[in-house]
Amino acid sequence: METGAPQGVQVTSWLQAVERHVLEQLCEGEAGRELIPCLQTLSPQLPVSYSLAPIAQLLSLQRSPCVSLLGWDTKQFQQWSHEGLGHRRESSSAPSAILPRARLLLVGYITDQPTGNENDGNLYIRDASGCVPCEMSQFDWSCLGSLVFFPCWTYIPSHHRGGYVEVMSPPIPVTRPEVTAQVPAGSSSMTPESATLLLGDSRSHGSRVSVSGQLSSVTSLVTIRNKTFFFFFLQDTKQSVPVIVQVPSKLSWNQVLNVGDTYEVTSLAFSCLRGSLQRVFAVTSSSLLVSRPQLSPSISSTPIMESSENLREPSETTASHGRPRERATGGQCKEAKTLTYKGVVTQVLNAHAGLFELDGAVLLCMAYTQLRNGGRGLRVGARVEVCDAHLQQSPSPVFPTLVLSCCLRSRLRICEFSRLNTPCSLFSGSSNLYLHLLFRYRLRLPEYLWVCHVIDQLQDKLCPRLVRQSCVTRPHGSGAQGLAEKLLSPALSTWPNGRRERDIQEEMVADPHDCPLREYSPLPPPWCLPPLSLFPSLVSSSHNLQGEESSQRLLWSRYSLRSGDLSTPHVLLGVLQVSSSGSLLLKDQSSSLTCLVLPAPPVAWIGCVLEVRHYHLVTETIRNKDDQDQRCRTYVVFLARDVRILHFSHSSSSSCPVPVSGVQPPSKIPQLEASWAQRHLVIKNLEGRRLKPGHDKELQFRATASWVDVQDFSPEEGDKYAKISDKGDGVSKVVLLFSSSAVRWFHFLQPNRLYRLTATGETDLGIFERLSAPPIVCAPRCLLVPADWTLEDVEGTTLSPGAADVLSIEEALKKSSSSSLLSVTGVVSSRSICDTSSTRAVPSSTHRVPDTFLPPGASIKVNLTQPQNALSASVYLDVSGGPYPLGLLPGATVMLQALERKVSRSGSVYLRSVPTTHVSILSPPAEIFQDVSAPPLVLFKQLTGTPAPQRAVCSVTCVLNMTLYWDCSMCGAAFILGACDRSPSCTSQSGVFRARAWVKAEDGSGEAQLYLQDEAVALMLGVSRSLWEGLQGRVLTRGKVVAKSRGRSEMPSDEDSKDPLVDHMTFLMSRPAISRPLLLTFRQRVVTAGAAIPASSQLTRFTRGEREYVTRVPAAPVVTCVQLQKAEPRALCHMIRDRNQSAIR
Repeated sequence: METGAPQGVQVTSWLQAVERHVLEQLCEGEAGRELIPCLQTLSPQLPVSYSLAPIAQLLSLQRSPCVSLLGWDTKQFQQWSHEGLGHRRESSSAPSAILPRARLLLVGYITDQPTGNENDGNLYIRDASGCVPCEMSQFDWSCLGSLVFFPCWTYIPSHHRGGYVEVMSPPIPVTRPEVTAQVPAGSSSMTPESATLLLGDSRSHGSRVSVSGQLSSVTSLVTIRNKTFFFFFLQDTKQSVPVIVQVPSKLSWNQVLNVGDTYEVTSLAFSCLRGSLQRVFAVTSSSLLVSRPQLSPSISSTPIMESSENLREPSETTASHGRPRERATGGQCKEAKTLTYKGVVTQVLNAHAGLFELDGAVLLCMAYTQLRNGGRGLRVGARVEVCDAHLQQSPSPVFPTLVLSCCLRSRLRICEFSRLNTPCSLFSGSSNLYLHLLFRYRLRLPEYLWVCHVIDQLQDKLCPRLVRQSCVTRPHGSGAQGLAEKLLSPALSTWPNGRRERDIQEEMVADPHDCPLREYSPLPPPWCLPPLSLFPSLVSSSHNLQGEESSQRLLWSRYSLRSGDLSTPHVLLGVLQVSSSGSLLLKDQSSSLTCLVLPAPPVAWIGCVLEVRHYHLVTETIRNKDDQDQRCRTYVVFLARDVRILHFSHSSSSSCPVPVSGVQPPSKIPQLEASWAQRHLVIKNLEGRRLKPGHDKELQFRATASWVDVQDFSPEEGDKYAKISDKGDGVSKVVLLFSSSAVRWFHFLQPNRLYRLTATGETDLGIFERLSAPPIVCAPRCLLVPADWTLEDVEGTTLSPGAADVLSIEEALKKSSSSSLLSVTGVVSSRSICDTSSTRAVPSSTHRVPDTFLPPGASIKVNLTQPQNALSASVYLDVSGGPYPLGLLPGATVMLQALERKVSRSGSVYLRSVPTTHVSILSPPAEIFQDVSAPPLVLFKQLTGTPAPQRAVCSVTCVLNMTLYWDCSMCGAAFILGACDRSPSCTSQSGVFRARAWVKAEDGSGEAQLYLQDEAVALMLGVSRSLWEGLQGRVLTRGKVVAKSRGRSEMPSDEDSKDPLVDHMTFLMSRPAISRPLLLTFRQRVVTAGAAIPASSQLTRFTRGEREYVTRVPAAPVVTCVQLQKAEPRALCHMIRDRNQSAIR
């Protein structure tokens, strides 16, 4: 506040600026005289230090939040700041400061028309330069259209252009518009009780009435099909009557109405909701809203809570002071409470998902309603009131216990704006992945919260360093399916379908109230997505110890953990990268995890986001018994067939690549579009990685290959792969030397595979000859592969048999000559560590090989066996000169190349490694990826909701629907007539046939709804392979065909299709052959509230002769097929007998 009288020149200049602003921006001549007295009501001395800000300048020049408090002294501001800091969350990692003070004056007209004559129900401040949105906690209807002065206000800029104003105290009118309409004198209004009776009278159509009553509820503004409206309810002691407001000029009533006040609304018309028999009163353009004195005691429709402790159940409140009580699991249906809650926003958890935290303990979800103005004003520190919200307790273990969620009948009102310098993240429904998944899959709140949690985890793992934000959160409707939706869609598709679509108007008006939030079932997470930094800690516990090998000084321990052993499935997800030593890594923003992929992955997987659900974690430790020095190595082993590619890496493309499900099929040899020189080669054999001579840390390896000539495609070949011409003289051998960063190709090279080597930056094919060293005697040329050259897979199949050079254990033991190196394959039966006296003698300054694990001087003894005849051979491996070979575990099948055959003094034959020996893991131990025992055999009536695999002997009683379709193998879009539907942007010419079906199955104890996919559909139908392939060819011409069951009667109806293919599919679905005994391995799905078949029972109609009976039948469980097998009669009898005996026990 200014002190002392301003100087005359300063006052004159300031008054002239005010007069100029009034004439130019407000177009008022007399208003300047009224503005000065308004300012002096707050500041006796003229505030010459304040300047009037045109709205256009405020929007364009003010880039940071600020607050203007005219007439406040320092003491008032400090007290105001201290109270605002009390709303800050103490646990926040980045504490917010108080809004900086700005000496700006804001004067303008309050309007509800942002442009022209358009009304959207929001308020704006306008002058001649522009218009800015504003939010008010209390609004006087008489100020609409008036010229007002704002003494206390806050400006919050948005991330995009512009911002909005938070009005912190009531504006002071400078001028008021003339009142053009008033309630006629002597007019009468009816009570809500009388109005309810009039609504039921059809003869009242066309008349206009006035209703007076206490406001019991106000809904949010809702925009459907470009039409904005809201409802409010007037009540007396007996009845409540709904009123719809959809006249644009009356939408701003939503800003004025206060629950608990008494109003009279005039000139109401009678209206019927679209698609419903519900009759309501409708506000017309001539309607008036008049505040009346309260005629009766206040009637509270919902309880009002102002503390999170009041929301808890008594038992839960007690438990909260001690250990937290165990949360409910899925399957238990609960009913949500409806109440009004007042609290302070302590954290914006996810504005795009509509998730906020109140009072540090309550989660507020706004996803099921339309957040007015995108949530302007919902900043940390704001005090809000949530009316008619649904309280759900412990719906999801990944979020706070108390969750308040708003449906379309709820209303959020800001009681006090935040005093903190915090941004406002606006909520937008456009291109919003969260809302897209919510509406597409009709998610209930527990499911939606889990989806939000997974997407947040996914963004924390990948964005922004590894994957662009737009690639993760892009909804399907805006182009290619985003990474997050690709990850979640399998789980979301397995949840119960058949949920009815939300009826927007019925949800806002119906009594009793019905909405997706009214009932809920707590949902345990189907799976989680932890950061890669967490995985090493999962396997390091003592109960995962699988074996120990000990020598005189060293103790070698091995810990292992299968993904199936975790109580909650942990999904392994990361970007595949290659280290400087050539090791494969899965990487996210938290850490990287070394991985072993079997068999070797395609080169195109580098930079891709991989999802793996079946894997094996291994931790190997070596401890020196003398000085307790310990080395540790953790890696993950998984199969290439268990990989799902969610995102392809295209660094040169500005748009997100299209994700592909499953393993990429072998690519054909495309037409060469680039001008760089290229040659094709076939790898013959590989050598192991070792240190590059003269370098401390750089590695190198060699590969023997043959140049080949590739023939172009001919029209007659169709879908056949390219032919390789291998004519004696046409093939020249070459030794490829990979060093430095070119070592990254090591894990992608496989013998007898075809590759394309591209000389980046070179156009002359002679570059391959010029860089090759001249042959010495008859030795092949040697080509040093530059680091910037690229290698690509051309074909994924073996070109020629390569097993002739690889010996079995028996052949290696019988081999008479020991002059040449040999290659052998076998199964690791055991391994042990060997240390010599040089283990401790090696000085500490010795160069350490990258990715080494064993201490200097230590080697490995591996016993290889031949399962066919139990022959075994000892192999001594010195791996100190190169990286430690991953996956060398008991039970693994390995191939060892370049071994020496030695004979001991006692005459025993053993094998020994040389510096170029290459250890290749062909397959992991069999027990890693196979269950030890078969799932239990159960009855459908015994299902308890466990997600573990189970088996049942059943038969199909009815096929509800079946879908056959083709997907593009590269982008997942529709595949029709041999081309992708996204052509020409997608050039793929190969598709994948898919099939899915919903059926009803029974096992004598009850029925179950069963979901089948792909080959299980063909087995269920009992069709021959030729017929199934014929169907695939017919569907290929269309891309997708859907057939639905007409019921078990199989009687012709008006719904018969004129499509022969659909009719044939319907015939296959209704054949008696489908009702045969089958052995089903399945997983039960989690059934949540609101699904089509979630209730404990449902009404079913039966016909017996001429009579019909209606009775309640227990709802059928919903299961997903894991494996479907034909049941052999003898085995079927034994399984049923064992099942019955176990049931009796």
